Amino acid sequence: MTPLLSSMFVIFREGLETWLIMVLALAGTNGNTKQQRSIWISAVAAFAATILLGSATAAWLGNHANLERFEAAIAIITGVILAWVAWFCHGAAQHVKDLPKHSAWALGAATFAIIFREGVEVVLFLTGIYADHPNVGLMGLSILVGLVVLVIAIKAANHQIKKLPVRQIFFYSRWLFSALAVYFLYSGIKELVEHGLGF
Repeated sequence: MTPLLSSMFVIFREGLETWLIMVLALAGTNGNTKQQRSIWISAVAAFAATILLGSATAAWLGNHANLERFEAAIAIITGVILAWVAWFCHGAAQHVKDLPKHSAWALGAATFAIIFREGVEVVLFLTGIYADHPNVGLMGLSILVGLVVLVIAIKAANHQIKKLPVRQIFFYSRWLFSALAVYFLYSGIKELVEHGLGF
C-alpha cells in the first residue's frame, strides 16, 4: 500500500472510531447536560493535545528522519502497535461501556484518555509512515484526503448510524492494519540487519 493510501486510511479509521466513541458516549448520558459538556470539553482538549504531540513529533522527526537506527526503531514500534490495535484493542462500544458515569469529572477524564489514546496512535502510525517515506507534501495531502473522506462518511451517516457498515469497516481494517504491521516489522528488522544495529 502506498504512503498516501496508508496515511489516508489511518486518519479515516481512527477518526471514525473517535466519532463513534463521541456519539455513543453522548447518547449514554441520557440528556444529562453536565455530562455532555464534560465529554465535549474533554474531546476538544484531547484533539488539542494530539495536535501538540503531532507538532512536537514532526519537529523532532525532522532531526532524525535520516538515521537508520531511528527509522528501524520507529518501524518496529509502529508494527507492534498496529498489530495490537488490529487484534487486541477494544472497539468504540467497549470503550464507552467502560466509561465511568458516577461523576462528570471522572467521565471527562476517561473520555480525554480514550480519545487522546486514539490521537497517540495516529501520531505514531503517521510517524512510522513518514520515517519510511519522508515526504512532507505527500503526508499533508494524505491527511487532508483522509479527513475529507471521514467528514463525508460522518455527514452521510450522522442521522443513520445504523446504516453505516461499521462492523465491515473495522473487520477489513483489522486485516489491513495486520498487513501494515507485517510490513513495518519487516522493514524495521531488515534495516537493523543491513546496518548491523543490534544483530
